[in-house]
Amino acid sequence: MATIKDVAKLAGVGLGTASRVINQSGYVSEATRNKVEKAIEQLGYVPNETARAFVSQDSKIVALFLPSIHHAFFSELTYFIEDELDQRGYKMMLCNSSNHIEKELSYINMLKQNKVSGIIGISYNQIEREVDHTMPIVLVDRRIENIPYVSSDNYAGGELALHVLRDAGCKHVAYLGTYSRTLKTEVEKRKQGFEDAAAASDITCTHYIEEDPIVDQTAFLKNFLTHRDTVDGVLAENDLMAYELLQLASEQGIRVPEQLSIIGFDGIQVYAAQQLSTIRQPVESIGRSLVELLIRRINGKTVHPVIHPVTFVKGHTTK
Repeated sequence: MATIKDVAKLAGVGLGTASRVINQSGYVSEATRNKVEKAIEQLGYVPNETARAFVSQDSKIVALFLPSIHHAFFSELTYFIEDELDQRGYKMMLCNSSNHIEKELSYINMLKQNKVSGIIGISYNQIEREVDHTMPIVLVDRRIENIPYVSSDNYAGGELALHVLRDAGCKHVAYLGTYSRTLKTEVEKRKQGFEDAAAASDITCTHYIEEDPIVDQTAFLKNFLTHRDTVDGVLAENDLMAYELLQLASEQGIRVPEQLSIIGFDGIQVYAAQQLSTIRQPVESIGRSLVELLIRRINGKTVHPVIHPVTFVKGHTTK
């Protein structure tokens, strides 16, 4: 009777690689998988189910990499991801990548080596060549072909913000945010939804954007306030930007919301306490659905992107 060693030898691969193909666990390239499967068929190999059950047990460790744990939205999201993983018997390994692709790739390599069961990633780097549809990876706000992701409805959030400003009597609005030269993320849909809704409402709309990351956000916002002309309503890309804009406007004697209405995006608790009007993402639902999708992927099940609805939370920065 053929053994797994015979399969590995005939396929010209290591024992661990043959095991990953047989147990459908961990990353193996398509070409290598085909060689192993051909060897299995040629030898008539039948796996030992007891041994297979042992080998296929995952490590119960999930890696989470994100740009910065100091960002309030990412902190809240991390809390709910860890809580849901814990409830499902998994532990979390955190990577604070600081947007360094080398750190992210090191965790992807850990997945390929079966050192972690799966990855939840928030990445603004070009990692497309390092991941594929066979790997248990779920991303946040990022589309890579055949890789599942979870996001809030950013486009609808932009539309909703414009409608709030329109109903408050704003006639000249602006979007403040960032863009990337190298990749597209779901976040950029906030601007598109905002601008499309403005056009449909016959409201003058402009945008003030800089390449991500903004080197000096304070200077960027001061420049906007200096040249804002008739702008009387703003959607900022996130709550942090909206809150700093509120502070700078106050320093310059601009009355909010009488002269300038401000809406942020995220709805995180630290800024809700400051009574900032915002488009709220359902952070808890996003975190828990990320875990749900990832565990389904770990178990070899097909999953699809999940888009969560957003809501408007009125604070003191809109009429």
